[in-house]
Amino acid sequence: MLQYNRSYKTREEFKYRLRIFSENLKEASRLQREELGTAQYGVTKFSDLTDEEFSIYHLPTNILPTPPILKQSEEVLPFPTSCDWRTQNVISKAKNQRTCHSCWAFAAVANIEAQWAILGQTISLSEQQVIDCNTCRNGCSGGYAWDAFMTVLQQGGLTSEKSYPYTGHVSNCRKGFEAVGWIHDFEMLKKNETAMASHVAHKGTLTVTINKAPLKHYQKGIVDTLRSNCDPNYVDHVVLIVGYRGGGKLPQWILKNSWGEDWGEKGFFRMFRDKNACGITKYPVTCIVERNKNQKIKRCVPQ
Repeated sequence: MLQYNRSYKTREEFKYRLRIFSENLKEASRLQREELGTAQYGVTKFSDLTDEEFSIYHLPTNILPTPPILKQSEEVLPFPTSCDWRTQNVISKAKNQRTCHSCWAFAAVANIEAQWAILGQTISLSEQQVIDCNTCRNGCSGGYAWDAFMTVLQQGGLTSEKSYPYTGHVSNCRKGFEAVGWIHDFEMLKKNETAMASHVAHKGTLTVTINKAPLKHYQKGIVDTLRSNCDPNYVDHVVLIVGYRGGGKLPQWILKNSWGEDWGEKGFFRMFRDKNACGITKYPVTCIVERNKNQKIKRCVPQ
């Protein structure tokens, strides 16, 4: 209650939340016993929520993905053992989607922002514009990264977050804003972690859809849980790969979430790489921002 500024109106509500908290700690303890990596589980800002209440922070189970038919990137170049775009000042702080099923919009917009930052332009774009102007489905009822990219293409780009701030609920699509960031296309990568790491090293960040099962209780470290705890065939949360590390016994992905800086490792988390942890290879998608051949761009150097 002190750590996350929680208060309850009645003694009955306090007892109810305490009971939920106790059950959540039992689940966190079970995950800790079965963890194969270095992840630590315990009290988080979601520890007083039921699984049903927590479901607002990820995709609804009734949203069935229908990925567009896209030409897949075939190029797989040799890549360094590690890469972290955060060290190149390409990645902004983790934002907070709050109680709207908008992880898909946040991951896609973060992908666009990173591609522009690699070109030397730091911009903060409007997730709310994607949610309000999304033509694929109701913006707070969930979606996938390609829904966001198609919306950005249809809108001719996105305005700044300052001009069109986030509210956490759907409103009418507002027009007349100047686009300060745009994309030229988007592509699906091979469902292969070698190809994904090559892309991250040479071209930038990558949106992925994962099973969020261990994340409710995640505090820090590298998630490497049993398949039974995180079915790779069931995915319900969209996040952004911002880098990776290799070598040693725990090769890992570095990912940006949209649950605020008071979750995980300041809004980021890590997962084991090279065995399709939590279905990370299911839908690897990225936007394309065309680069001038003579343009000086940032590189993700080994760390």
